[in-house]
Amino acid sequence: MKYRRIGDTELEVSEVGLAVWPLSTDVWKGSDDEALAVLKKAYDLGVNFFDTADVDGHGRGEELLGKAFAGNREMVVLATKVGYDFYNDPGANGVAGARRWDPEFVRYAVEQSLGRLGTDFIDILQVHHPTLEAVQDDALWQTLEGLRDEGKIRYFGAALGPGVGYHDEGVLAMRKRSATTLSATYNLFEQDPARKFFTVALEYKTGILVRNPHANGVLDDTVKSPADLKIGGYYPPRTAAWVEEALAKRRKLEWIRERKDMMFPQAALKVYLWEETVPSILVESQDPAQLEEFCDAPEKPDYVREEIAEIAEQYRRNFDVPKAA
Repeated sequence: MKYRRIGDTELEVSEVGLAVWPLSTDVWKGSDDEALAVLKKAYDLGVNFFDTADVDGHGRGEELLGKAFAGNREMVVLATKVGYDFYNDPGANGVAGARRWDPEFVRYAVEQSLGRLGTDFIDILQVHHPTLEAVQDDALWQTLEGLRDEGKIRYFGAALGPGVGYHDEGVLAMRKRSATTLSATYNLFEQDPARKFFTVALEYKTGILVRNPHANGVLDDTVKSPADLKIGGYYPPRTAAWVEEALAKRRKLEWIRERKDMMFPQAALKVYLWEETVPSILVESQDPAQLEEFCDAPEKPDYVREEIAEIAEQYRRNFDVPKAA
């Protein structure tokens, strides 16, 4: 494992971080003990950065992290999110449902998160799927600054979504709110708008956290046909036509694996790590063996500028694949 500093902070995080939602939401079919085993396996592999949200499993993700790292809290970097009011809206799930940004609610949500995590501070608190109005809301960001000054959070950022997009929200969060991190969907097939964030992030010393790096499983060898498509968790839902197009694009990218002699899931991660403003990629896995493969990626050979440019050109041409209807 290798580690990178987030912006100009003192936080050093593993280049491969772990998204906790696959272990804490309805897509997880195992027990809590099995989920804890995956978290501990990740830690043993060198992962020190874990990302969850208070709404994931309505607190379950935070509770799992609290149990997993109760004895070595100082050795891990924990990121969570607030914004969805599942306390009053049982239907809130991180995609739909009530969102609140008022200071009273944010402070309440943070206190609940601290309790579930079993800690007295959160390393990175992210505003969960902020609207443009939320990014422009001075009271919200003043509240976050207050929580930071009180030591309840160390840094704050924003997690864009749900789904792909939200260019204006992301740029404003960096430029106006000095977000320490910006979490966004970014993979070989869906590079916009995230790739437009890199230059802004470099200027404002924001760390771009990569979500859905393996494109719903197409890039990690778990989806080889529409019938294999993962159900739940991802947004927006994917169609069979989207999967067929993505698989055709992947075939056009086979050279990135062959040229560096590595597994395709590792190759995808190495492409993202070429960006210096990406401190960590939040991989999604329920399988310890797959997780081990992901965690080997940082040690693989780096791509060079010409290869990254070649990928960018393929992306511009949609990989010479007809777009799905």
